[in-house]
Amino acid sequence: MTDRPSGDVIVGEHYYILASDVATDVPKLVLQHDDAFLVTDRRGDLPQLPRSEFGFYVDGTRFLRQCELRVYDQRPIVLNAGVSGDALQIAVDLTNADVALSAQIVLPGRAMRVARRLTLYRRRLYQSWRVETFARVQHELKVTLHLSADYVDVFEIRGHPRPQRGELLAPRLEDDRVRFAYRGLDRVTRVTEVVFDPPPRRLEAGMAEYVLALTPGTPVEIEMVATAFVDAEVHPPALVFDEAAQRRYTVVAGLEHEAARISSNHDLFDHWVTRSRQDLHLLCTETPDGFVPYAGIPWYVAPFGRDALITALQLLPFEPEIARGVLRFLARYVGTRHDDFTDQEPGKILHEYRRGEMAACREIPFIPYYGSVDAAPLFVMLLGDYLRWTADIDIARDLWPTVERVVGWMLPAAEGERTGYLRYVRRSPLGLVNQGWKDSQDAIMHASGQLADPPIALVEVQGYQYAALLGAAEIAEAVGHHQRVPVLLEHALHLRERLERDFWMSDTGFYALALDAADKPCRVVSSNPTHLLWTGMADDDHAEMVARRLMAADMFSGWGLRTLSSRERLYNPMSYHNGSVWPHDTAIAVAGLRRYGLNGPAIALSTALFEAALEFESMRIPELFCGFPRLAGYGPTRYPVACAPQAWATGVVFHLISSMLGLVPSAATNQITLNRPLLPPWLTWLELSGLRIGKSRLALRVSQGRDGAAVELLAREGDTELVVRR
Repeated sequence: MTDRPSGDVIVGEHYYILASDVATDVPKLVLQHDDAFLVTDRRGDLPQLPRSEFGFYVDGTRFLRQCELRVYDQRPIVLNAGVSGDALQIAVDLTNADVALSAQIVLPGRAMRVARRLTLYRRRLYQSWRVETFARVQHELKVTLHLSADYVDVFEIRGHPRPQRGELLAPRLEDDRVRFAYRGLDRVTRVTEVVFDPPPRRLEAGMAEYVLALTPGTPVEIEMVATAFVDAEVHPPALVFDEAAQRRYTVVAGLEHEAARISSNHDLFDHWVTRSRQDLHLLCTETPDGFVPYAGIPWYVAPFGRDALITALQLLPFEPEIARGVLRFLARYVGTRHDDFTDQEPGKILHEYRRGEMAACREIPFIPYYGSVDAAPLFVMLLGDYLRWTADIDIARDLWPTVERVVGWMLPAAEGERTGYLRYVRRSPLGLVNQGWKDSQDAIMHASGQLADPPIALVEVQGYQYAALLGAAEIAEAVGHHQRVPVLLEHALHLRERLERDFWMSDTGFYALALDAADKPCRVVSSNPTHLLWTGMADDDHAEMVARRLMAADMFSGWGLRTLSSRERLYNPMSYHNGSVWPHDTAIAVAGLRRYGLNGPAIALSTALFEAALEFESMRIPELFCGFPRLAGYGPTRYPVACAPQAWATGVVFHLISSMLGLVPSAATNQITLNRPLLPPWLTWLELSGLRIGKSRLALRVSQGRDGAAVELLAREGDTELVVRR
């Protein structure tokens, strides 16, 4: 059984993530490949701590709970630990503490080294140990590995209670392997087979023991492979570690090769770009439709519609293949019927798709689940932008039926309300109460602190709908459905006019967070309206007022924008959505500010995000951090259960680069425009190479200039025209 929190826990929502008072303090190393992921401590161990996420998982189930290395029954000392530069391996160097072998013999500390390497390939965890001694004489070394498997669903680890679980089966032992198994309530038997090479001297259900004869200058190699599978599933033979690591690298090598290259005068900025790209590729999962970035490790290793779409939008100028994979994948699962349990409706885009035991038993609705009001318009936004960059008419034609379904859902959903806004209301008893990107139960409120009653119209969702209607009109024109264009444009125009009337708060110079069921505005100051600037929906004068308000101390923490003003009643800088800082949200604000020529605030926020990234290990910026005010000499305060890496956090730096350069594509007219390019003071120059527009590739350099930035075309393959507007 999974460990349970002690005492009473009052949460108030299904999918709150409980923070362990032990595990949150332990530094973690993570890997992912497709639907498998790994969370270890700095020793490379899976320690058996209470309520911790450490483990080897496949399809949302933990197939290996414990895997702890001991030297003479002691925990080894960590010399060095980290994830490889390509983010595909964990490398740990360990040594021994002082060990009394007998009354007369002591193995002195730091006499030996264990070079431990871990990687994932498909549904297997590969480990390699290279053990070498630096003692002067030959000696024996006892090394043990403690193992266990619990087959807990990731939702249980997050804190979701289960009144019943399946049955753990008796382990099976052979000379070189141990097999753990579990028969779930879904009648599926899940198996973990752990194989050792060479076989250990002693193997029990929970422990493998080696006694190594170590000679100076002659290292000993041990490999372990843990395979996760279900029932009598046939799986190919395991590889040796080096071959598995090479195949894992080959998976992302194509993405690396096709991606546009980015370099600058600032080594740390370049490191942020590299770290983000490697983390993005770590999260990219290969599907029959192409690569899809999963949302984040450890809680969201699964397809998420909104997360994948926003990530693809952030990366689109630099890696359009990701957008193509996301579009095709989500089109495959577009809603086809009405189903209250999953909040599915014809034309909706999925929110989340899980495959674990709890999903199979319908204890959670993510099978897949469609409780997202914004994934549908974001889908059309992405396809419209993808077409502007690539002029890929073939995919536009292929996906036009999906666009029609999505628009067919959006417009009746909007026109069914007297105001014409996209709204949401939960129908599933197990679904999400709030269905925008701020989906915490308490995220949408009035100034009094009272939660808004559904159906709710979020301000940013109307911006997405506006951009989606414009995008759908462009797609319709491109694929020959000309009669649809004026209708779509008219809807967009009327939507923009209504929004300014209903959401604008003239007394505060800001847009309301949302409208409730009675069309009463949620008169709170939040980060949501910045998404209107990103989509170009905001009135020009109102955009300037929004920019001024954003930079006030209650919204700008010094590291980024708070999700909710510190003056609001429900503000909590340590909450998930009510006062924390989400880097992707601030980057969207930067894009919106630049779109309206509001350069001062855009540069200030870009600089804050860069300086925040500097404070995190390896510049791996997390999903979110706390919204406390910035203090000189201190970094941002971490959020204890944030995902890192997380997909749209990896996209932040790329979104900032696009915003700095003012990239405006028009592959249909064979032209790319740099609209008022501008670099922050700390970035002297920035180079892009392999930037694709249609069938052309460009290399260009943008440098600090007297009036904005100077642009130099370095190379061109094809005949795309480069235009610079001041």
